[in-house]
Amino acid sequence: MTRELTFVYDHGQVYLYDASAAASVDFLAALDDSSRTGLSVGLNGALVDLLMPLQWNFSAPLLLETPEGEPPLDLDDWDHIVEFALQLPSGRLLIEGSGGSGQSEIELPPDAYRARWAGRRFPPPGDYVPRESSDDAYRLQLWTARSDEPPRELKLWPGYDVLAG
Repeated sequence: MTRELTFVYDHGQVYLYDASAAASVDFLAALDDSSRTGLSVGLNGALVDLLMPLQWNFSAPLLLETPEGEPPLDLDDWDHIVEFALQLPSGRLLIEGSGGSGQSEIELPPDAYRARWAGRRFPPPGDYVPRESSDDAYRLQLWTARSDEPPRELKLWPGYDVLAG
């Protein structure tokens, strides 16, 4: 199944987590995890913190795909791809922009998922302007998979080096 949505992110971050965990998420701990691992994704319990390549986008397009099994990689179509575990015991996925900038709720079957987040249409790293939005676009693929495998970057946008510097 495929759905076309939009979401909000700000302060260069967007959070994914199950609505049932809303009272217990620790945003700073997830950001600290990203800093500790050096990845563009940080985890803390049920919370996934995705570091975005731009400062903000208040209407970012998101293609949500829920295939039957692990989808094939399509590295050529995306600038950045990261994969991680996502637990959704209530089946209510929250996508929340950092700093309270906006929240979307998506109903899914309650389950343990493997998630693949991909982004494209990022500016060339040399043209990076941290406070501007662009025509960036995203895809979230979710498939049922019980795994405690750590997050991994499958393709790294070279501009993340600029962000870290």
